Amino acid sequence: MARFRIRDFGRDRRGVTAVVFAIGAMALTMTVGLVLDFSSYMLIRANLNLAADSAVLAGVTQAASLLGQHPTDYLTQGQTAGELRFKGQAGQAGNAAAVGHITTPAQSLALTRTGSIIQGTLNWSTTYKPFFASLFGVPAWQMSNTVVSSVQVSTPYLNVYVVLDNSPSMENGATDSDIRTLQQLTACSPSGAYYYNSSSKTYAQIAPSSGQSYNAYQCSSGGHSYSGTLTCPIPASAPLTFSTFTPSSATSGPSCKGYLPTYNGQYPQAGAPCGFACHFDTSKPAGMGSDYFAVARSTIGQSNQVTLRFDVVKAAVNNLLATMKTDSQSLNNLNVAIYTLAETISGVYPATGDSGNDWAAATAAVGGPPLIPFSPDTGIQPYAGSNVANTDFPDALTALSSKLTAAGGGTSTSDPQKVLVIVTDGMEDYVTSSGSRKLQALEPAYCQLFKNKGYTVFVLYTPYYPLMNAFYLQNIATIAEGSGSTSLTSNLKQCASSSSGYIAATDSAGMSAALKTFLNIALKTPARLVQ
Repeated sequence: MARFRIRDFGRDRRGVTAVVFAIGAMALTMTVGLVLDFSSYMLIRANLNLAADSAVLAGVTQAASLLGQHPTDYLTQGQTAGELRFKGQAGQAGNAAAVGHITTPAQSLALTRTGSIIQGTLNWSTTYKPFFASLFGVPAWQMSNTVVSSVQVSTPYLNVYVVLDNSPSMENGATDSDIRTLQQLTACSPSGAYYYNSSSKTYAQIAPSSGQSYNAYQCSSGGHSYSGTLTCPIPASAPLTFSTFTPSSATSGPSCKGYLPTYNGQYPQAGAPCGFACHFDTSKPAGMGSDYFAVARSTIGQSNQVTLRFDVVKAAVNNLLATMKTDSQSLNNLNVAIYTLAETISGVYPATGDSGNDWAAATAAVGGPPLIPFSPDTGIQPYAGSNVANTDFPDALTALSSKLTAAGGGTSTSDPQKVLVIVTDGMEDYVTSSGSRKLQALEPAYCQLFKNKGYTVFVLYTPYYPLMNAFYLQNIATIAEGSGSTSLTSNLKQCASSSSGYIAATDSAGMSAALKTFLNIALKTPARLVQ
């Protein structure tokens, strides 16, 4: 009987389903657990890779930006910045470490520089502890990766060609106040003083330098007015003194009685006040002659010291040179050339060759105003051409374009990228081949000559302050103050390679900031991931 019971038990199929289900459920549970663990693993790995990408980019970018200011430890500072970025951006991986799914990620970031390339290599690793799979004896999983990024240190090789408009209009007072002071100081200048001719009942100019004339000053005309507090006629300031005097008849007005001598028994009507410090007396060095430039320089050290646009432009360029020296000191990748532009183009630095990086010599070549009155400027001298029309952009820029070679890719000293920086008030004033005088805004076609050679063109516009004389009102106002397609601002914006390459500034701080902005734009090269 017992034998039949055992045999029946072997043939009995009741309960098989439960056993199969139990085995299948265990396999299914294990599979689901592995899927969940693997999904968690991939998510954590992705977050750590994103953190690594961000960290290595942050590291090389920070190192590149600090190279000029911190030449000894820029790589170390970049490494610190990158490692902090990794820790801060670990995201969900950090949460996983907190609950024990992974060990705290280990990282090592190494930065190196070869030539103009800074490269960062970040290795990270951690151990993933599966939650479900560990119940079935699955061991911990290792995860790691290597991320590499590189950045060119600025633009590796860059030549900066600076063209300074050095025409007489750049010898205007730098500010409204400077112009007003000059006008007060020149109210009785011998140049431009008019004497009354009693026989012809007219005024005639008797000037020390023949052939020079100045238009009568006006306080307002044609909707224009002087943009400042002004007594009209302008009173002369000390040491100049005069009283109102009407010689015989004709037009009344201030005279220079007590300051200038008589002519044919008459005191002169006051010379036309002038906001220009134009240098016309070429018999002596600038600042030491008998002209308005010397009048401006005579105020050095006084409370009414006159600063000219000529001065602030030179100061701004020297600030640019100081910045270039700092940025280039570790790489020696920047060169500069400086020119002045008036009737012609003239080289200032270097004495020979296309460009150079002797920053002390370049700074000395630009120079500055004297420190004591009646002394000559150092470096660039004020323009003193004989031609009344003396801002010939067409000839000057064409000549410069012919002289300079095409821009390169920036990969070596022999293949530099190149930029042209034009500092100007933008007014063309030249004599055409037919002998007529041409006054208009700088024509963008002459900037295109350099763009065609691969240059990036930047324009720093130094606007006119309104000068209330007949010449300004009749010839310059509509161009300088207009908003049409041929106005100064429109043409100068077209001259620049991009909208960010045009800035208008009037004071030294603004001009310095503009030139440094141009340099930063030219040097900006983004970092990229290599792998």
